[in-house]
Amino acid sequence: MIITIDGPAGAGKSSVSRALAEKLGFTYLDSGAMYRALALYLLEKGVDIKDEKQVEKYLEDVQIDLDNDSVFLNSRNVSHLIRTPEIDQASSAVSRISAVRNRLTELQREMEQRGDMVAEGRDMGTVVFPEADFKFFLTASPEERARRREAQLAGQKKNIINHEIILQQIKNRDKADSSRAVSPLKAASDAFIIDSTNLTFEEVIEKILNIIKEKRKKSGKDQTE
Repeated sequence: MIITIDGPAGAGKSSVSRALAEKLGFTYLDSGAMYRALALYLLEKGVDIKDEKQVEKYLEDVQIDLDNDSVFLNSRNVSHLIRTPEIDQASSAVSRISAVRNRLTELQREMEQRGDMVAEGRDMGTVVFPEADFKFFLTASPEERARRREAQLAGQKKNIINHEIILQQIKNRDKADSSRAVSPLKAASDAFIIDSTNLTFEEVIEKILNIIKEKRKKSGKDQTE
């Protein structure tokens, strides 16, 4: 079974997807981490990420692997380096390059061989796994997502950026992701849309599990417990 969870930055996709995968005993695919790892690689190499031809030259030199919560870039664990505002912005720019998306889509589809999976990102249900068994689009207001981002940075003991700056970064990311020519951010036509603005983490998980259980019950395949 493949479950996709798409949505904008800061909507809680990663934590929800990770918890859902753990509860169901599925593999967790964090596509955003793959784009961040690639962005980190390009920045470390001094590549102009706005130069598509230059970026393309480096794609074959990059190997990105996911192992639970760890992200490996050419065998180096970079999990602690890719969760910064700078990398967030860079990964958004990189993700607009068609060659980049094509390459990472190939890598993501290869992970399907691991069996049951929860795939999280921005185009999992629309492009990477259009035939997924369940598709969800998780969102929240920009203000709430900015608040969550601040809390995340505080938890990582990183310097807290002004709330208005974080909010503007999120709005800029939303605009860039939804307006890009290649795989724009949008909910799949058959996705269940969940607004988590006023929901707790546990309520979001429960809502998703109930939807899965109800749909599988109707098809005679209720085995989510």
